[in-house]
Amino acid sequence: MSDACIEIHSETARVRAALVNSGRHTFAEADTKLAASRLLIILGEDAANTPAGQAALLTAIVTSTRSFGQVFVQGPVDQVQLLAVPAAARTLRDAIAFFGAKTATAPSGCPQIVIGTSPTKTGGWSVQAFWDGWTAGTTPSAKPVNIGLSDCPLAGIAAGALAVGQAFLSEQGDVRAGRTNQTLSLWSPGNAGKFDYSEPPLFNRVLLPASLWLVGLGNLGQAYLWSLTLLPYSRPEDVKLFLQDDQKIERENWGTSILVERGRYGFLKTRLTEEWASGRGFEVRRIDRRLDEHFLRLEHEPGIALAGLDTMPARRLLGLRGFEYIIDAGLGATFIDYRKLRINVFNSKENPAEHFRDVEDLTMQTVQALMDLPAYQELGRHLGDGGCGAAMLAASSVAVPFVSAIAGALAITQAIRIASGYAHHVAITGDVSDIRSLRATIGAVPARTIVPGIQPVTHETE
Repeated sequence: MSDACIEIHSETARVRAALVNSGRHTFAEADTKLAASRLLIILGEDAANTPAGQAALLTAIVTSTRSFGQVFVQGPVDQVQLLAVPAAARTLRDAIAFFGAKTATAPSGCPQIVIGTSPTKTGGWSVQAFWDGWTAGTTPSAKPVNIGLSDCPLAGIAAGALAVGQAFLSEQGDVRAGRTNQTLSLWSPGNAGKFDYSEPPLFNRVLLPASLWLVGLGNLGQAYLWSLTLLPYSRPEDVKLFLQDDQKIERENWGTSILVERGRYGFLKTRLTEEWASGRGFEVRRIDRRLDEHFLRLEHEPGIALAGLDTMPARRLLGLRGFEYIIDAGLGATFIDYRKLRINVFNSKENPAEHFRDVEDLTMQTVQALMDLPAYQELGRHLGDGGCGAAMLAASSVAVPFVSAIAGALAITQAIRIASGYAHHVAITGDVSDIRSLRATIGAVPARTIVPGIQPVTHETE
C-alpha cells in the first residue's frame, strides 16, 4: 500500500492517528499494522454468568474490534445474555458475532485478555480483567486476581476497556503495558486532594438516573449510552432520555463511536442513538439541532446534562441553558495525551464558561507540528492538493474507543451518585494507561434530591 492510496476518511482514521502522530509510522505503515493486529479474549467460567463479566466481555469486544484488525473469543460463549443489549443476540455467541468478533480458533501468538479467571495457563503477552463491586482493574495473567462481587455492570465496562487499553499500548510497543496491577474504584476514583473515603454502597442500594439529557452523540455520548444500556433498570420504560446533536455519522466515526454499525453512515447521530435507546425500552426525545445561545431547558425536562462536546465554545454555553447539573467529559486529542480524560460536574450555581475561560482547543501550532512530520509531508506530496488533505488529518484529534468507555462509566457513576443523594465528584482527571495518575475531588452532599431515580434489578449469580 502506498501513501497515495490512503483513505482520508478511513473508518479507523482517528485510531490510526495514534500511530502516525507518534512520528514512527507513515500512513500506509499504520494502516498495515492496525489491519494485521490480532487479539484473543478468553472468557472465564466464573465471569460468564455475571452482569459484570458479561459487561466486561461485550465492552472489550466493542472497543477492541475498532482498535485491532481481528478479535477472537474463547470460553463458554453459549451462555444466555443477562444484559438487555438492544441487539439481535440471545446468547453471548450471538452478541460476539453482532459486535464483529469471531469464535474461531485464534492464530498462535495473539496477545490475550482474560475476562475473569482462566482454567489454563496463557502464553505470551496476557492481561486479566477483574472487578469487585464498584472496583475494576487489570493485572498480569501470570498473577491472576479472583473476581469479587459481580453485580455492577459499570465495573465490568471499566475492566474490559482498561484491559483493551493495555493490549493496545502493548501492540504499539509500550513495554510497561500489562506489567502492573491497575485498580480503579468508580465510586471513589483518585488518591489525592479532597478524596471520598466513604464506603461504597452495594450496587442494589443505589438509584439509577431516570431522566437525562445527552448533549453531543459522538464517541463520548455513545459511551454514556452504552453504560446506561447495560444498567439493570427494573422499569426501562420509566427512563426518559433527551438526545441532542445535529451531525451525521461519517466513516471515521466507526473507529471511535461504539454504537455505530460498520457500513451504516450518512444519517443523523440522533437517529442512531434513538434506535439504540428505544431498543432498550427507554422513552426518547430527539433534538436534531446543536446547543446554542437560543436554547433553554424547560422545567419539566431532564435536569442532568451529560455533555460529550468537541469544542470549548460549546462547553461554555452549557451553564446558561437551565440544567440543574452538568456532567461534562473531555478527552485528550494528541498523541501525547489521547489516553487522558477529564470529568467535571457543575451544579446550577456554577458556570462552565468560567471554568473553561482560558482553555483552548487543538491549536494551529499543534497542527503545524504534525505537518512537519515526514508522514504528513510525504502524504501531501502524494495527494498533490497543496497539503489540504494532510492538514485535514492533522487537525483531527487522536481518539480510541476504550478511553471513551472508561470515561462513560465514570460519568454515569456521577449521575448515579446524584440520583441517589450522595455527593458527586466535581473533578476527575487522569491517564487511563496508568490508573495511579487519577485524581478526584469530592463536592458537597446535595441539599435535596432533584433527579428521579429507579431501583436496579439484582441478578442471581452463581
